Amino acid sequence: TRLGDGKYMLAISDGMGSGANARRNSKIAISMLERLLSSGFDKETSINLINSAIMNANKEEMYATLDIEILDLYAGKIEILKNGACPSYIKKNKKVNMIKSTSLPTGIMSNINIDTYDKDLEDGDIIVMCSDGIIESNHEYANKELWVKYLLEEIQTDSPERIADIILHEAIDNDFGKAKDDMSVIVFKVNKK
Repeated sequence: TRLGDGKYMLAISDGMGSGANARRNSKIAISMLERLLSSGFDKETSINLINSAIMNANKEEMYATLDIEILDLYAGKIEILKNGACPSYIKKNKKVNMIKSTSLPTGIMSNINIDTYDKDLEDGDIIVMCSDGIIESNHEYANKELWVKYLLEEIQTDSPERIADIILHEAIDNDFGKAKDDMSVIVFKVNKK
């Protein structure tokens, strides 16, 4: 979503479980996030409002992760906000940094903590976001997040579309050719003009 002033937001929300209920929770979170940020609400207020909406949506135990990345194209920076979300990865050639969340997803507690990271971006940086369906697909690693990091270190291409395809196909192969959970992956590359 374009936010104005050279800023863009990319986000993944992963609802509890899979199927229709998870999709509904994710949809609530993402559509509210887009509307609130586009209307000028600050990030923390927006996330707190989303948290309240998910908590009050119905009596069932529901939650949704939020992985928000706001790119400032003028300043060459990225702000990463996470609520219970999977790690994000920043790849520069063969070096891959992993950015993790220690907070709980939205909808679990009335007071939430937001993990926030600010990073300077460089020409050629590749940023990868994914849902737990991707991360949890690998059964060989005790630390499931590492398989994506190691895969990114080995990938030779710098095409975001190709990288997303490789990650998704590898995740499906990890589950013996059939995805056991919803799988989302977003890959984007920084190009200096």
